Amino acid sequence: MVTKLEKDYPLLTNITVEDLDDNSSLKKMLRWVGENKHVIDFGCATGYFARLVSSKGCRVTGIEINAKAAKIAEKYCEKVIVADLDFVNLKDVLTETKFDIAVFGDVLEHLRNPWKVLEETRELLQPGGYVIASIPNIAHGAIRLALLQGKFEYTEFGILDNTHLRFFTRQTVTELFERSGYFVDTCEQVKLPIFSGSDWIPHIDKNQVDVNVINAIEQDEDADTLQFVLRAFPLSLQGKYSALYQQYSQLSEEYHNCQNQIKEMYAELKRSHLTLEEKEVQLEKTQTQLEEVQNQLQQAQSHLQEIQQQWQIIQTQLQQAHTAWQDCQNIIKGMESSKFWKLRQVWFQLKKAFISSR
Repeated sequence: MVTKLEKDYPLLTNITVEDLDDNSSLKKMLRWVGENKHVIDFGCATGYFARLVSSKGCRVTGIEINAKAAKIAEKYCEKVIVADLDFVNLKDVLTETKFDIAVFGDVLEHLRNPWKVLEETRELLQPGGYVIASIPNIAHGAIRLALLQGKFEYTEFGILDNTHLRFFTRQTVTELFERSGYFVDTCEQVKLPIFSGSDWIPHIDKNQVDVNVINAIEQDEDADTLQFVLRAFPLSLQGKYSALYQQYSQLSEEYHNCQNQIKEMYAELKRSHLTLEEKEVQLEKTQTQLEEVQNQLQQAQSHLQEIQQQWQIIQTQLQQAHTAWQDCQNIIKGMESSKFWKLRQVWFQLKKAFISSR
């Protein structure tokens, strides 16, 4: 049976790294865990985060208040302890055990005394170990606007989860860890717009709020921050050294990634340059071919003009010959109609008759 202080959370056991959005607390925490670490997952629920870090070679111990969820989490953890963090001493349930990383994924806000739990956790960390936590932001713009309307209504999940006992802003999150003997090395945000309509925050009708009030709230950098995701080291020389080393490692990784990106960009630029040269050569060939075709066209036009000129000459000669032929015809017709021609015809007829009579 689930008590009022427990949450009957969804299983989420099939979630993979590929399913995670960059704007996700799980994705951000997973990046900071790294590989082959010994991890204590406080409030491990059904073990969905333990499953993700286990795939990176990490060993995970879980602590969960919900026995039903803890049973499922056993598939992904070396050990799962069913306990209420407000009523146990961590040294008693985690005897002679040290961890590289302690994870509090949306857990600290559920505790009566998160300061005590963080203090006890500090003693469980290996030298160089650190805490990773995600914590809801009570100063989200939707919460502020709801308060201006006189509303503070608990929900099943989200910032106003009905099992949240503590509420934090950016400042009070930092104070929580500093009072517990840590310093916050890195703090990132999971973003959710004020008027997104998400069930994680109150639904606000934009038309019912003065636009100047909205503009004023939106100026705050955390107005659209759903969660703070942070990494904190114990407040000691060893902790500071570990934090600096983690920062160095992260910067070094980013530097190598940038170098690889530059190499890829250079290779792509080189390929593009070669392609451009090939295009230029092809263009030159095309231009040469075009010039050759233009020359051939000009030659064909010249030849056509010559043929046209010859045709005109032949036409003129043909007309002249036709005129001369007509003149000859007229002369012949004139001769045939003359008296001499007629006498000549009679003479030939008489001559023919005389020859025949002989």
